[in-house]
Formats: sequence, structure tokens, C-alpha cells
Amino acid sequence: MVYYGPSRGCETCKRRRKKCDETRPSCLRCITAQRTCGGYEDGTNCMFRQYDGQDGDPVPFKSMARKCSLPVRVSGPGIDKPQEISDEKVEEFALRAFFYDYCIISTNHSLSRGYFDGLELMVQRLGWQSDLAKACKAVGFATHGTKLYRPGLMRKAEVFYYTLLGSLAKAIADPAFVKTTESLMIAVLLGLYEMIMAGDSYPGNHNAHARGVAAILQIENSPLELFGAIRSSHPIVRKNGIRNPGPFPTLYSDDASQSLNNLLLIFGSLWRQANALLADPLTGLDNLHQLKCEATALDQAFVRWEQARAEDFKPWEVGQVSGGQEAKLGVGYWPGRVDTYFDLYVAGVWNTYRAARLLLLDLVLKLSTILNDGHMHGSGYQETLRLVEDMVSSIPFHLAEDIQVFLRGLENGYGVGKKNVLATIEPGRPVGGLLLMHPLYVVSKLSIVPQQLREYLRDSLEWIAKHMAIGQASIFAKIPEIHEEYLADGCTLVWAGMLV
Repeated sequence: MVYYGPSRGCETCKRRRKKCDETRPSCLRCITAQRTCGGYEDGTNCMFRQYDGQDGDPVPFKSMARKCSLPVRVSGPGIDKPQEISDEKVEEFALRAFFYDYCIISTNHSLSRGYFDGLELMVQRLGWQSDLAKACKAVGFATHGTKLYRPGLMRKAEVFYYTLLGSLAKAIADPAFVKTTESLMIAVLLGLYEMIMAGDSYPGNHNAHARGVAAILQIENSPLELFGAIRSSHPIVRKNGIRNPGPFPTLYSDDASQSLNNLLLIFGSLWRQANALLADPLTGLDNLHQLKCEATALDQAFVRWEQARAEDFKPWEVGQVSGGQEAKLGVGYWPGRVDTYFDLYVAGVWNTYRAARLLLLDLVLKLSTILNDGHMHGSGYQETLRLVEDMVSSIPFHLAEDIQVFLRGLENGYGVGKKNVLATIEPGRPVGGLLLMHPLYVVSKLSIVPQQLREYLRDSLEWIAKHMAIGQASIFAKIPEIHEEYLADGCTLVWAGMLV
């Protein structure tokens, strides 16, 4: 999807007649020059060129995405929906809010795949009353019903959800429907609904929808198996008649073996092997030594992936959070760098990479301790701290509505040096929390990560649950041990959103 119009730059760069780097939500040129970024044209006025998979002709369309402007509900009857607004209009608002909250439209496919990038166009083609549109509405109503304490919206979400369960069960009986991207996206969205509705007393049934995704793609129920579907060029994951590069494509490199897709696939196999060997009391030291060699070699392959990234793809430091005297740090205000990225998809890719590397380093250090070889301890812990700090530096970008506003707050001393006062940030789009929460959870469980940092990561998960209405993040924050299958099913659903 490519922007189609006279200019793609932010309003400030267009006024100054300067070339804009188009970073969202605020461009790096403005941030670097300490100017206020005027933002980009409203979503309704943005014309995109989407390519039709049937004949390759460009099909322009206007995005209807809009931020929900409803306030948090106050007590009293008749607050959820003013009587003069029709149900049809309320559903339209829910759909527009969903597109704003969860769709990342890539403006440069050589850098970013976006997230649910082609979903809005699919809904336009199928119609506003299609099952796919209803699935989007269910997620939109669930998100804002939860976040704004509006039970009327939550009831609407529930009605859409259970209606879709019935119609989807009938549709799956049709082999032609199962082979469509529509069926895949409905399964993903229903799983996302369950992740939103999950909580301390209700872990959610997203695993059933993850199994549905696996059945549609004819793969085993594992997030890493998505790469297998991509490798086999499954018809659903082919875009515009060409092979889908996968959730994490090779960027600026002709070596497909060094893509993050491939490295994660190898990591999954190695991780399963490590769990089996470490659980077997009869495992010999030679096998453990060989496992450590393989893990170290894979870690170096990850390092080469990082070093080979284009500069535009790498994070960019835009500010610093100073150390304060707060009894407890507010989420987003951990002392250190503040980084920005090309978009939230790119930030999500980096944090997936960091979480995988941290798991590998934890394994290498654990094996070094068992083998008592003394290797990797100093450099391994140093690299661990760097990777965790990089992840922490991305949290404001993932969670803030506008990184420029956040930075101006830092300049004004907000959240710095105030005892017993927790600074807060204006919550951004829920998709930022969705792409961040699994890496946060994985890293928060590693013993090689300092305890205070682990507590901060758990606080960040709780913040995502409260302010972005993704209930599963609260489970990650509070429950000591999460079953690996529960975690893997969530990753399957999140990563599948990158395939459309």
C-alpha cells in the first residue's frame, strides 16, 4: 500500500518546503530540529493505492479511520449511547475506531509491512455488513467498552462475537471459504476479542481461535509454524500473486537465510531441543556443550542480522528521561534514552528480535554455569543489559499517543524529581501495546534481567491492560507462570495480523 497524493510529508515540513522522512506519528526531521511536528493529513483525506490481487490494477481508496472521542463513562442512565444516534451510525463509529486503533498502514513496504495493512480495503470490498466487518466491530466495541467503562458497548461486542461464532461454524463447512484470507482474518480478530476480554478471573479462549488459524493454514498450532506456511507459499499468504515475505521479511538483504523469519524458525527448533535436554537427567556434558555451541552460533547470526539493518530501519534516539526521586517510576519514565521508529510495526520487529536474543543469552549463560566453563559471563550480562535497555527505550513510542507531546513533557520536567508522584502518558493506539506485550512478558521472566527492571516491565504490562484495554496483558503481569501454549497461541494471533 503506497500513499497516493500530492505530498506525503507532515504539515510542518510541507509549510517549510522541506523533504519529510514521513515517520509516524511525528517526523524525525521535526524532532531533531526541536520543532513541533504538525502531523499528517487526516485519515479520511488520505488516499492510498492498494493493488488488486486479481489483475494488478491500482485501486485507490480513502481510509475511514477515526480516533474514538467518547469520554470515560460517568454514572447515570442513558450514558452509553444518546438516543438520537442510530445503531447503524454507532456501528460505523466502532468500525472507524477499530481501523484507527489496530491498523498500521505502511507508507514504505521496503521498511515496514504495517499491521492489518490491507484489512480496511478487504472490508470495503466485502461490505460494511460482512462477517469480516462484524469481526472488526466486535473488537472495536470490546476495546472502547472496556477502556471507557461502557457496558452498552461491551454488550454490542458480545452480540457480534457470538453471532460470528455461529456463522463461522457454518461457513467453515464450505471448503472454498476456508481457503480465503477472509476466513483467516475473522479467526484472528475473534482471537483478539478474547485477548481483550481476558482478565484475572477469565483467561480467555483465544487458544481456540489460534487453532482455527492453524487449521486454515494447514500448519501445527505454533507461531513459528507461520513461517512454514510462508515457505510453502500457502495460497492465503500470497499477496498480489507473489510470495509473501512473512511477518519479519528480509530487509535490504538478498540472503533469505539471514532473515528474521529464518532465524526465529531455527531458534524455535533449538529451544525445543534445549528444553528436552535440560529436562533429561541422563543428558551428558558433551550434548550440553554441543547445545551451547549451537546456541552461541545462532546468537551471532542474530547479531549479524542487527548489524545488517538499514539505517532507516534502526531506532533513533530523540530524548532522555532523567533519573528522579519518585518512590516508583511511572510507565514510560524509566531513566535513559527515548527512541523512535519508522512505525509501530518496525518497533515490534525489533522487540521480537530482542526477546529472542535474550532467551538465547539466558540459555548460553545457564549452560555455561552447568558446564562450569566460565565463558560468556561478563560479555553476556553486558549484552543482556543493552538489549533490555533498548526494549525499555521503545516503551514510550509503543504506548504514547504522540511522542512529541511526551518529549515536551520531559523538557518541562514532568515526571522527573517528584517524590511519590507517578507520571503518566497519554495512551496511544492499542496496537502499540498489542505488539509490545509478548516481548515484555518473555523478558520479565528472565532471571538474568535485574529485578527492578523486571518489576518495571510487569508494571508496563499492567498499564497496557488498563489504558489500552488488552486484558491478557494483566494476566501476563500478575500470574507467576503462564503455560507456554497460552503464550504461543497469543503470538500466533498477533503475528498472523501481519500477513494480510
